[in-house]
Amino acid sequence: MSEIRVYPSIIRACQGAPTQPIETHLVESGTLAEWLLANVPSYADNPGYNPWEVEVAAARGVIVPPEEYAAVDMASAKVVHIYTAPQGGVVSSVFDAVVDLFQSVFSWLMPDIPTPNANGQIAEGTEINDPSVTVNRPKLNGVINQIAGQAKLAPYYLAPPHSYFIDPRLKAVDILLCVGWGSYALPASQIRIGETPINALGTDVNWQAFMPGEDISGHPAHELWYTAPEVGAAGNGQAGLKLKSTVDITQQLTAAYIDVSGSTITVPATAEIPADWVDALLLQVLLQRQLVATAPTSPDVRAVFAGAFGDLGLSVGDSITITDSALAGEYVVHSVAADELTLSYPDLSPVTGPTSGTYLASVDRLGARYRIVGVDSLSITVEKLLANGSPDTGWLGWSNARYRNNWRITVDDIYAEGEWLGPFNAQKNGTLVNRIQAVVLMPRGLGRSNDNGDVGGRTLNIELQWREIGATEWVPEMLTVSNATRDQLGFTVDVTLPSAMAVECRLRRIEPENNDVRVFDEMHWTQLSSRLNVSPTHYDNITVLAMTIVGSDAIAGQSENRVTCVPTSILPTMEGTTQPTRAIADWVRNAANQVGITDDDIDMDELERLHDVWTARGDTFDFNHDSDDTVKAVLQRALKAGFAELTWDDVLIPVRDEPRTQLEQMYSPQNMRADALLSKSVRAIRPDDYDGVDVEYRSGETGTVETIECRLSSAPAERVETIRIEGVNDATRAWRHGMRRLMWHRHVRKGYTWGTPTDALNSRLGSYCPVVGPIPSRAQSALIEQVVVNADGVNLLVDQPLNWSTIEEHVIYWRKPDGVAAGPYTATRGENDYHVIAAMGSDPVPEVDPQKEPPHLLFGQVERVLVKSISPSGMSAVTVEAEGYDERLYQYDDAVP
Repeated sequence: MSEIRVYPSIIRACQGAPTQPIETHLVESGTLAEWLLANVPSYADNPGYNPWEVEVAAARGVIVPPEEYAAVDMASAKVVHIYTAPQGGVVSSVFDAVVDLFQSVFSWLMPDIPTPNANGQIAEGTEINDPSVTVNRPKLNGVINQIAGQAKLAPYYLAPPHSYFIDPRLKAVDILLCVGWGSYALPASQIRIGETPINALGTDVNWQAFMPGEDISGHPAHELWYTAPEVGAAGNGQAGLKLKSTVDITQQLTAAYIDVSGSTITVPATAEIPADWVDALLLQVLLQRQLVATAPTSPDVRAVFAGAFGDLGLSVGDSITITDSALAGEYVVHSVAADELTLSYPDLSPVTGPTSGTYLASVDRLGARYRIVGVDSLSITVEKLLANGSPDTGWLGWSNARYRNNWRITVDDIYAEGEWLGPFNAQKNGTLVNRIQAVVLMPRGLGRSNDNGDVGGRTLNIELQWREIGATEWVPEMLTVSNATRDQLGFTVDVTLPSAMAVECRLRRIEPENNDVRVFDEMHWTQLSSRLNVSPTHYDNITVLAMTIVGSDAIAGQSENRVTCVPTSILPTMEGTTQPTRAIADWVRNAANQVGITDDDIDMDELERLHDVWTARGDTFDFNHDSDDTVKAVLQRALKAGFAELTWDDVLIPVRDEPRTQLEQMYSPQNMRADALLSKSVRAIRPDDYDGVDVEYRSGETGTVETIECRLSSAPAERVETIRIEGVNDATRAWRHGMRRLMWHRHVRKGYTWGTPTDALNSRLGSYCPVVGPIPSRAQSALIEQVVVNADGVNLLVDQPLNWSTIEEHVIYWRKPDGVAAGPYTATRGENDYHVIAAMGSDPVPEVDPQKEPPHLLFGQVERVLVKSISPSGMSAVTVEAEGYDERLYQYDDAVP
């Protein structure tokens, strides 16, 4: 059995990671060619056209030629990789999903291009600079983000954006944004539209930041507007709902018969061409012709249609429509001759279904229309147009014929009656509004092209009617527009209502749209919006950014208009002031205080010490918290940015992993449980050890996730670990975290486990401890039974003979009453193996009290460890896990890449 993996493109890898398949098929037998013939119709239709590249698992990197597909045995090939080259509709069936996914996922990479107008042509004038913005939208019932330090973000909407035209060429949009929970410093230099700081845009941006609870009613963006979803961009690609003309035109030609010849249609003397059918009027002409269908002999062969098609000028790939018969529908020409057609459906699958027989049907190009270029009382002469409005140069004209009952000639749909668009509700159910606006766009401008190329003026009228829901009388509002330009124009019909109410609206153009190609007066209703009667005047606990962005030459009108900002959190600091801060300790303290953990519940001495360390190093914590998280996770994330961890011992204690000099509690068989003496493990050096670390971090400059490599040499790494560090936003500090991790892989290879009754409860996460095992080798342990201080030094008698000859390092440590180790002190042998003379100088010496446990002594080169976990079990058993301490772990903490 083989597996066929289908990939979305011919790209094998992205950012170092292999491309993943989006389709997988299991095949038991046969060849690759047989599978493609059975499952991919486009391949079956044309085996010579292969928009993909094939590789087999046994020879990755070698492309299998199409002529060798029949030699790929699916019973033994194991894995076949098919990398598709998207062709926008050529590939079908199995690979349709591949093409569609590629286009949807990667469409944002494509450059913006001018959008064709309704006739499929690119507008000749300039487009309005549309200050549309793309910002984050809050999730339903989602949490409000809170920023630690400084972070680049796209703020959340607090109110729907509201756009309108200031003048026909200038559009504005009001937006109200939530920067985050709490107070933030937000200078103009840290607010951008696209990549441009707003202070470089001058008067094109009116903005103001409001602290929590401040009155925002002075800025127009504070108003809540509702936009009716029924009005806007249409599914056919138009900017909005097209306003059709209000002219009453005779809809259909009536006659006993018609004669056609070339491009002329003639009626008998007893009939008459409608008087309102004039030059440039568009018609739909349906003339039935005889089709003889021959059904296929097998299901994968197309039906054949015989008839006279030469006048249509069709080519392979043309889209056609068939009407007035059982064959009605849209098709694509698969093959064509003067008197024979085979067809595909729009998805390019073969047409195989009609019953053999003779049909009467109208056949024409999809979207074809006929424009009157000459007319008198008995005849009209037409020009055939394609769907995009350009002349059909391949049309040969009609053959001489008379049609009696098998024809229909009507005015094109663009002249339909009922030109009122609406009525539409201007607000949501249950709300009242006090102002309404309707926005009309003229995508091709307004005017008339004169013979000399100049643009002459043109004046039109737009009527908006509104009424309170439940009322019967409409209230009209007229807008007269005039101009002489090919540039896009926009107009806003603005109505202030007499009181707060629920209303419905409808809109129309008064003058008909002129179909003369020299005239441009097309109109689209792009927006219906209403202002709610009540809008918030302040927002508690959050910083608000209000902006009015005006479209101009300084601001592009495409999707790159994104509002982003880099706010800095304003917090009470460790120094006692309230100001913008990025300090790790400031955030940790305030985050804890927010949930009721007071300063009395924090080891403030240690936090202040670490604050000094972090400040001196320039370490900061910059992170946008925008999702649910536990308090522990929030604090751990911040501390990790400073190589620290969170622990709790009556109070919250931050513990930084850093070079140590002061030993803490000491552990030996004297205070270990007999069933849980020291156990040691060593992670051996292996060929598959990590020799490189890649660190992912969010850059403070770009706001995107970037990767920095951490290596010990210039040679390519053979095995790389990828880690993510949050809250660190510059490459140097991310690299230091990666090098710390790489040093751990290389040098921290020893693990330790032991158990005590309750002694280990004196230690905590990160404690730096000396430990000794039960078997004397490099060190051993004993109890101190007697202490005498004389001129020689501190004389100690212990209960175990010390191995002076086998233990190389002659130093001792002793355990203070609080469990902390004192030492090391140089030791010499006294009168026997039980006698130790220690040079303790002026340090405190052990005291032996018959009422207390004797002091513990460690002799020799002890193991120095960092405690990683302490796990109590019941009332009298504690298990400790630790790893070996190695100063080389910290050697890159202050280095640079």
